[in-house]
Amino acid sequence: MATVWLPFACSYFLSYGLRNINAVLAPDLTRELALSAADLGLLTSAYFFTFALAQLPAGVLLDRYGSRRVNAALLLVAAAGCALHLVGRNFVELSIGRALVGLGVSVCLMSAVKAFAQWLPMARLPLAINLLLMFGGLGAMVAAGPVGWALDVISWRAVFGIAAAMFVAASAFLYFVVPDRREARAGDSFLKLAAGFAEIYSSPRFWRLGGMMAVIAGTFSAVHSLWVGPWLRDVGGLGREQVVVVLTGFALAGTIGFAATGAVFDWLIRHGVRPIRVYKFHTGISILSFALIAFGGGALALPVWVVYFFLGSGGSLVLTMLARAFSADLTGRVNTATNVLIFGPSFFVQWGIGVVLDQWPVMEGHYAAAGYQAAFGALLAVQLVCYAIMLIGER
Repeated sequence: MATVWLPFACSYFLSYGLRNINAVLAPDLTRELALSAADLGLLTSAYFFTFALAQLPAGVLLDRYGSRRVNAALLLVAAAGCALHLVGRNFVELSIGRALVGLGVSVCLMSAVKAFAQWLPMARLPLAINLLLMFGGLGAMVAAGPVGWALDVISWRAVFGIAAAMFVAASAFLYFVVPDRREARAGDSFLKLAAGFAEIYSSPRFWRLGGMMAVIAGTFSAVHSLWVGPWLRDVGGLGREQVVVVLTGFALAGTIGFAATGAVFDWLIRHGVRPIRVYKFHTGISILSFALIAFGGGALALPVWVVYFFLGSGGSLVLTMLARAFSADLTGRVNTATNVLIFGPSFFVQWGIGVVLDQWPVMEGHYAAAGYQAAFGALLAVQLVCYAIMLIGER
């Protein structure tokens, strides 16, 4: 129903846009704050640090107070983080602002998944989630093209001032429009609710599927939200205007991909194909495309980037399978426990890529192509190990 899907979609639109915005702003941030590659990675990944840190307590809050209340309140924290970007003058202040944004949007996806699980049939969850992800992809498109072009007439700080106002509006929209629903465990103590994580984290299947999703989605998030922009400049040889156009194209590919893969997932599952079979195939293609990006290069790279962003991370399949693996009253905690495995690695991957790039000399403001290859190659090796574990464990 629209009163459930649309308010959560609007908050996720802002969440995804702010996650990826530094891919466009990287040159401005690097120049104004005199950042190294590691500094840029650390500043941007502060979003993922607080995002991951918030997941376990957020899971308890979601199952205690519900998606509507928790998400609406946290969106105001994101607004405060954007406001700090507007007035912050150094690396530390902007890092704190970035961390507040990450905290404020930490439940945008998982609160929506919990609400959808409550209000929609389970068989339609992959489609509903992927349409939500598609709406987030629109946020990435706005963060690429329109924001990149707007920088010709307004400052990057003004962009965050506008974002702060939009977060306040999204919070009000969600709080006053989404129907309320009494939580099944609202009477349980916080200690009892927190104990539910023991059941989740003791499940081997949670670690097999969640671990695979962690390295795929963690790499995807870290690259998409920052390093693809510098890669296009340093390895692809593109100028700023060309980078903005290409990033917009990538965001469009991701947006279309979320809708298309969601529809395919929905059709296959409704026709009897097990979700795990679909996920194995999807993940294999994703790993192959990342390998071609890491070591292919040349004219092949841009089309493969399009495929990579079109495929996405396949997260809706993992969330669907894990939602079925545990009781309904654990939905919020299952979702946020999975998010810890995604965004915790995203923090280290995004920062780590910058650390690796700093091992090579910076030539006229460009990072070395060999540095990208080394960083991406290491990530590829981890993906292959997790893929082998999943294939063996999920036969």
